[in-house]
Amino acid sequence: MKQPAKRTVLFLSLLSFIVLPGCWDKREIEQIGMITGIGLDQGEDSTDHRIKMTQQFVNTTIGSKEGVVKGYYNLTDEGSNIFEIVRRTSTRTDRSPYYTHLKVIILSDKITSTSQLMDLINFFQRDHEMRRTVRVYFSKGPASTILEKTTENKEIPAFNIFYKSRNHYKTLEMPRQLTLGEMSVYLSSQQSFLVQVIGLINGSEMQGAAIVSGKKKRLIGWLNREEVSGINWILGTKSGSKGGIITIIDKKTKKDIIYEVDHIATKIKPKVEGEQITFHVSIDSEGRLGEDWTVNDAFDEDFIKKTDEQIAEEVKRIVEQSIAKIKDTYKADVAGFGEQFRIKNYKEWKKVKDDWDDAFSRSNVEVVAKVHIREFGSKGRKVPKIPKT
Repeated sequence: MKQPAKRTVLFLSLLSFIVLPGCWDKREIEQIGMITGIGLDQGEDSTDHRIKMTQQFVNTTIGSKEGVVKGYYNLTDEGSNIFEIVRRTSTRTDRSPYYTHLKVIILSDKITSTSQLMDLINFFQRDHEMRRTVRVYFSKGPASTILEKTTENKEIPAFNIFYKSRNHYKTLEMPRQLTLGEMSVYLSSQQSFLVQVIGLINGSEMQGAAIVSGKKKRLIGWLNREEVSGINWILGTKSGSKGGIITIIDKKTKKDIIYEVDHIATKIKPKVEGEQITFHVSIDSEGRLGEDWTVNDAFDEDFIKKTDEQIAEEVKRIVEQSIAKIKDTYKADVAGFGEQFRIKNYKEWKKVKDDWDDAFSRSNVEVVAKVHIREFGSKGRKVPKIPKT
């Protein structure tokens, strides 16, 4: 073998030791304390701001002599800070806590209304194992109880919550999922926002939303299903829910008509006169006639036009109700009015940006809604009308 060829072989051999090191840092899955969910509650002694933390471990032991074991187990500890609790957990289990696969963080209503959220999420922002895509939720009741809720298919509770919360695109009654990274950005910029809420009824049902004040950095109130729906109409398909339905009662027959949302386009135009800020909200939606309990002809243009108008009236009512709640009751802009004001009137925005929520509460909001039914299935002239009795 020639000298250059020998050098090439030697070089490739040395290179193989670098690129093919094998599993030198492998960790057996049975030895990993894989955590999928974390719940934070207020400690027993609320006067010294103690934190009770529940960590949900995946049970990698698939069976025993007695039979199949539960797919998870929870460990709960209490301390004055998160890091202290994490280190104490390591003394209670032979599997060191591993957070790379963490899916959900649940904060109870008590701890979020009394503690600064920046303090509560500080550890999760700094730890190198934490991902900024971890989903954050608030609970009405103890977060530890949520992580113990047994699902119908015996699924790990943290996984059930994670996948269930992704269904926001199917309904207007839930806000979008919130990640740890997004929450950090909102709090840092003092911007108010909504968080998905988990209740303790109907198998940990997700409904409504929690309002977090960007300035106070804590929970300040709640929105019910219909009020969340109104916020999603303002945010539109781009930033809010991607689908859902709205039900109206036909004025003539007094029966249900269900409109399925396909697209929502919302424009917010700010106007400043003196010190008075006014927003003109224009909502334009297209969708389909999802269900119709009336005996009307869906191919009748007058029927479709009147139905469009009735749905638009209902949308306007819901949106105005939601605006009144966030603007007058909670004084928190969670619908993107401030962002539109900053984009379209930056000079005036600079005057009020440091106390925007208060400025928003003094503003006027005008709402106009238009709805267009584009699809209505096969019900029409081809289906015989039911004779009136």
